[in-house]
Amino acid sequence: MNPVRLCAGTLEVEHPDQVLLDYLDPRNGYAFTAYDGLVTNGAPALVDGDLLAPNLIGTEVDRSRFLLLRELLPRIAGVADLPAVALQDADDAVVGEVAALFAVLDDAPYAGRGVRGTILSKVLHRKRPDLVPLYDSRIFESYTAPGAIERSAHRTWRASMTLLLQHMRADLQREQAAFDELVEVAAGAGARLTRLRVLDVLVWRTAEAWH
Repeated sequence: MNPVRLCAGTLEVEHPDQVLLDYLDPRNGYAFTAYDGLVTNGAPALVDGDLLAPNLIGTEVDRSRFLLLRELLPRIAGVADLPAVALQDADDAVVGEVAALFAVLDDAPYAGRGVRGTILSKVLHRKRPDLVPLYDSRIFESYTAPGAIERSAHRTWRASMTLLLQHMRADLQREQAAFDELVEVAAGAGARLTRLRVLDVLVWRTAEAWH
């Protein structure tokens, strides 16, 4: 495949099909088989098992974090009620609904207690892998270091995720034909992936190569 340009055109992914297939190959030890394949209740509603999913994709949920996530459940249960639309087709109102799930991290009772956007995104993404993005330091670096999103020490989690969602949506729309093809590439390898999950793989793997 031809290269794709992501992160407001600042990140070029060469041979995206090979990057994706390398990630999906179980011999390479990436998180796909465990994290994406984890079965809990098979529904969008959150259950206890979902709170442990970040452990399978590189982020520890110890006992205290698990209990805090349990405490947060009433505030993030709305993931089950998100509109049935994928991010590439979502309007700004839907983007706002997704970002609002992260607003709990700005609240005084929960801020600074060990659960941030990385853990929360890895809990929520599995319930709506077409709409809720994964987030971690590599995604942050990729979307901010080149200047796609201006860095700010005072931006709320709701505002940060709104910007990230908007830029990811733009990437998915701009490279629509490539992502359509990559979904088929994944299917040929026995993996049912959303376009948003493919985007995460491409950005994360390319950022990995920087370090």
